[in-house]
Amino acid sequence: MSAALQVQLLAGAPLLLMAAGIVLVMLLIAAQRDHRAIAQLTTLGFILAVGACLIPQPTVEITPLLVIDDYARLAMALFAAAGAITVLLVYGYLARHDGWREEMYLLLLLAVLGAMVLTAARHAATLLLGLETLGVALLGMVAYPLLRKRPLEAGIKYLVLSAASTATLLFGFALVYAATGSLQFDALGALLAAGEGSDRAIAQAGLGLVWVGFAFKLSLVPFHLWTADVYEGAPAPVAGFLATVSKGAVAVVLLRWLDAASLAQTPMLTQALAALAIASIAVGNLAALQQNNVKRLLAYSSIAHFGYLLVPFLVGGDTAREAVLFYVAAYAVMTLGSFGAIAALSPGANAEDADHLYDYRGLFWRRPLVTSVFTPMLLAQAGIPLTVGFLAKFYILAAAVERHAWVLAVAVVLGSAVGLFYYLRLVVVQFLPRPGGMRPETVWSEITVTRGVALALLLVALIVGGVWPQPLAGAVARALAALG
Repeated sequence: MSAALQVQLLAGAPLLLMAAGIVLVMLLIAAQRDHRAIAQLTTLGFILAVGACLIPQPTVEITPLLVIDDYARLAMALFAAAGAITVLLVYGYLARHDGWREEMYLLLLLAVLGAMVLTAARHAATLLLGLETLGVALLGMVAYPLLRKRPLEAGIKYLVLSAASTATLLFGFALVYAATGSLQFDALGALLAAGEGSDRAIAQAGLGLVWVGFAFKLSLVPFHLWTADVYEGAPAPVAGFLATVSKGAVAVVLLRWLDAASLAQTPMLTQALAALAIASIAVGNLAALQQNNVKRLLAYSSIAHFGYLLVPFLVGGDTAREAVLFYVAAYAVMTLGSFGAIAALSPGANAEDADHLYDYRGLFWRRPLVTSVFTPMLLAQAGIPLTVGFLAKFYILAAAVERHAWVLAVAVVLGSAVGLFYYLRLVVVQFLPRPGGMRPETVWSEITVTRGVALALLLVALIVGGVWPQPLAGAVARALAALG
């Protein structure tokens, strides 16, 4: 084996581990169905992938379509860790599922593999391949509880709108290729700048369609109408995974491809995206104010969060690039923790999730451990200090102020002020008395322990990231240095 091949195999170890895990899980399902064993194998695969991402390595071009650098490794580690947390939450959720349970872990591995491909993509072909691998696996995860109507409805809606967004992306890339003759990320910026006349107009139209496709994936206004219905219908752990890994992977690949220079070449597109960011912040927060369903509230909240995340894409600069990666990591912790609390309170895949506001009345007295996790997660999303959510929003504000983008900065501040109301509303409900008694309901078992471990890890990450952010900020800076 040549030295070059060894370097490539070591660099591609996270992808290879995911692929090997998929094969092993399929073989184990075919040989002997064992829910616990497959969950353990899946968790082990994610842990090994995180370990492989932490090995210091140089930037390696595996093919002209994929590059493994510090940027890709950081994002891969984040998504593999999110996959491991999701396994712990899904295990308890499916424990009483009437039907086969093991395929959920196969779909989860496929989804994380697709997200990892996105983080390393340097060509439109691998971008679309990773996006579709992720999307198709998520479709099966959303509709997994076949005996309930809401997951099936959510799966159909996700299928239709995901197909529409992919078609828009394909058409946009086709126009970009017609104008520039390339779909390689590092060449597109220069080719777009050099274009003239009709070629430049076609390229700009293609770039606009690509952004429309990504706006669907990120559920930005006005392409957000699927979000609340899909989040409400999906199983709680899957909704958390969809909100974090799926959207986070899209944000990561956007940062690699659509840098500030390419947006600066299309001022009309920049203005349109600024309007989308402000509209997403306004609509997401105002719609969340009206929700009595917790999963729908978090869905509209996610629309506002990705409105915030669009701000650093628009302003550009080193601080803005750091803000994107830091916010993706912080949002993953906060959202997985919030949906993890919902999963811990839900009876499982055969019944409806605990997603109504009344279900959380008196929660502190009935399930104090869940409240001790859920409350900090909500406060972090509101941007309360000493949490990683506060620093994430501070990063975005710093990026906007650094470039004198005052309108966007004011939108972030006002949106956060509105969001504070509905987050605090959900926090206060947990401490109100509930008719019918408030006795503790926790019964210790293997299921509660696995859920407790997942929620405890997320809570530690939330607090440590808020009071000691240097390790995460340093990792983000090193990752971005690989992009140049």
